[in-house]
Amino acid sequence: MEYYSNIINSNGAGLVLMMFFLEVAVMCSKGSSSSSSMMIIVSKDGSGDYKSVGEAISNAPDYSKQPYNIHILGGIYEEYILIPPSKTNIKLLGHGSTHTIILGRQNGSTIDIRGNGFMAQNIGFVNSAGLDASAAVAVRNEATNSIFFQCSIQGFQDTLWAVSGRQFYKNCEIYGTVDFIYGNAAAVFQDCMIYARYRQFVTFTAQSRESPNEKTGFTFQRCKFSMSPEDENKKSEVVRATLGRPWRAYSTVAILQCYIDSMVDPGGWEQMPGQPIADKVTYVEYKNVGPGSNTDGRVNWPGVRVLGNPNEALPFTASYLLDAHSWIPSTGVPYDSGL
Repeated sequence: MEYYSNIINSNGAGLVLMMFFLEVAVMCSKGSSSSSSMMIIVSKDGSGDYKSVGEAISNAPDYSKQPYNIHILGGIYEEYILIPPSKTNIKLLGHGSTHTIILGRQNGSTIDIRGNGFMAQNIGFVNSAGLDASAAVAVRNEATNSIFFQCSIQGFQDTLWAVSGRQFYKNCEIYGTVDFIYGNAAAVFQDCMIYARYRQFVTFTAQSRESPNEKTGFTFQRCKFSMSPEDENKKSEVVRATLGRPWRAYSTVAILQCYIDSMVDPGGWEQMPGQPIADKVTYVEYKNVGPGSNTDGRVNWPGVRVLGNPNEALPFTASYLLDAHSWIPSTGVPYDSGL
């Protein structure tokens, strides 16, 4: 992980703290962070309240009704973080996704979020275990009304496990190889970069809706599906990439107004080995562009559809899927409720 070691600011603690407080003031003036009188600082050099993110979370109040802001100064924090159900409304504010990095190197989750109302902004979450680990999860999230804003989520297989609850991802970068955005949350991704790392076989999603009665699914709106910048020159070596495969029978994914790059197979979607025949899935595309967006060769499954009418796409928007108007505005994070 030499790359991460090279991007950390080496200035003195006093200057870093001063610059960070200025950044926080700017964010607050723009309305990007909710009010909380308490300002907790995490700094590796001991100049803040805590040296580790985990320690700051352990000492946060239980069942807080207001955002509990934890400001994490630049650095690589090599730790495994659990946010239990009792730690509600935790808000992690970083110094930029390439400067504040929470790093794991083994099986399991770098961060495991179970407390509702969680939010992360300007932080990189990384699991560097690679393809040798069966589930090297960078983020495991089962918190309802949770937000990742301007974050980077990096792994290989099973990068982001969106387990359950209402989840919103805005202006994020997500890296992986196989089934790297998976789970059964109601999750909307707006203006995100969905990056495939080099591998001869890539699947972007593995959504796991189990019942037609569940209000869950993944929606990608104005996102970009492409090769990661460091692997761009290997794009032609990828044998096949697909937008997803069903982890459970009623798997639901909507790709709306996105850019789809050339390494995506004309079939678009594929069967998951060991799972039921994909005759109950809902995989829809609406007004996508790019060399991989041609839908003429898509798999011939009943639930694979190209939407032509905007009204058909409305059930997959943040307004419907997340009830966005009821909770996102109070966070100050920008979002689009519709198309």
